[in-house]
Amino acid sequence: MTFDAPTLDLLERVRTAGRKPFSACTATEARAFPTLMKSLFGEGLPVARVQDLALPTPQGHPLPARLYVPEACNGDLIVYFHGGGWVLGSVADHDPFTATLAARTHAAVLSVDYRLAPESPHPGPVDDAIAALLQGGQAGAGWLGQPLRRLIAMGDSAGATLATVRTRRLRELPGARPVDLQVLVYPVTDAGFDTASYRDFAQGHLLSADDMRWFWDHYCPDTAARRHPDASPLQASDLAGLPPARIFTAECDPLRDEGEAYGERLAAAGVDCETVRCPGLLHAFLSMIHYSPNAARAFERIVQSLAAPDDEHRP
Repeated sequence: MTFDAPTLDLLERVRTAGRKPFSACTATEARAFPTLMKSLFGEGLPVARVQDLALPTPQGHPLPARLYVPEACNGDLIVYFHGGGWVLGSVADHDPFTATLAARTHAAVLSVDYRLAPESPHPGPVDDAIAALLQGGQAGAGWLGQPLRRLIAMGDSAGATLATVRTRRLRELPGARPVDLQVLVYPVTDAGFDTASYRDFAQGHLLSADDMRWFWDHYCPDTAARRHPDASPLQASDLAGLPPARIFTAECDPLRDEGEAYGERLAAAGVDCETVRCPGLLHAFLSMIHYSPNAARAFERIVQSLAAPDDEHRP
């Protein structure tokens, strides 16, 4: 592995900061720390319109979301689920990134403030994710003021898990507009903790194995329920018929191998799936695209993956 200088500096700063690990915190204590996205990303790019929405849900609670519509919107809607182990993070923390994503891709982005654990454990965040995708398919054209060209499910880390789980479940709902593309950035796909990347990067690479156990204990304390494909999508028995997938893993991330294994499962089921291992990168590298040259290059690959075949002909 070859880390760029800013990443090496970040690892050294984290090592010497002496901050209490998540595994020694309550959820409230952990939320008091600034997220990497809030600490590192910086300013977002401007977009034509930002609108806060309250989406209806079958459970009766309003689901907060924020819509970003760029100049010259191409008609795509990315429904985005932020990372944070189902416990941390928010639309507000990800605001600069999601605005930048909209501006760079010319797609509208709907960033979803799904409920967090432990206050709302599994399947609460999953239920919110399906409600957001359903609303995106039904109301997207009205939000954009033009026909909805593509519905895209996207997320990072635990948010990527929600994106792919609800993409799979959406195909089972009669009359629902299907997802056209899923983009999963360093996804959580299993609760096994037993891969080579878990062993190789258990400590000292931002996200630790103990952190992930802590996240799972808050999100899905029933260890038997973690085997359900709505929690661990790698455990799904049938992945055939899913929309194309683009998976991006980080070389030095405990979650790397399970993300890549999920890509292999999708491809074996006949899904158009491309899995890209991003070299010299850590978990949460989307927060580092203005900080690390390696992360900036990975983001360029992600932006390219979101382009439709006819985008090259757009003015």
